[in-house]
Amino acid sequence: MSEAKFLVDQLRTTFNGDSWHGPNLVKTLEGISLENAKTRHLDDRHTIWELTKHITYWLEEVYKSVKDVTKLNHDGNDWPKMGATEEDWAQSGNRLETAVNKLADELVSWTDGDLARTVPGANFTFKQMIHGTIHHNLYHAGQINILKKA
Repeated sequence: MSEAKFLVDQLRTTFNGDSWHGPNLVKTLEGISLENAKTRHLDDRHTIWELTKHITYWLEEVYKSVKDVTKLNHDGNDWPKMGATEEDWAQSGNRLETAVNKLADELVSWTDGDLARTVPGANFTFKQMIHGTIHHNLYHAGQINILKKA
């Protein structure tokens, strides 16, 4: 399997597949109530909802960079504010799913040569950025797993 195909597989598997390491992101977020999503369990640490929106933000930014082969944007808004309602919370989950699928779908046509290119304006390759995105998703999924048990 090519590296490009492997990365698509890992994006999808760690989001909603059968991950070897434990619960995927969908399973991690499953059953979290609005109240639990909004609760600041550990002093000034981020909430489950903030973490979910943060993951989504970076998936969307990485998608834009991959789609347009352009500089990765960091506008400082990578910790979007939470909503207030059940509908807002559900929309956050839907937006996360859309972001994962858009990035994975965009990468389907990529080759290993495409991944080896340096991200414009950065000192890392697209391969490194996609690996980092997967790691980032799992890092925050672990935090969410801890918070939902608090």
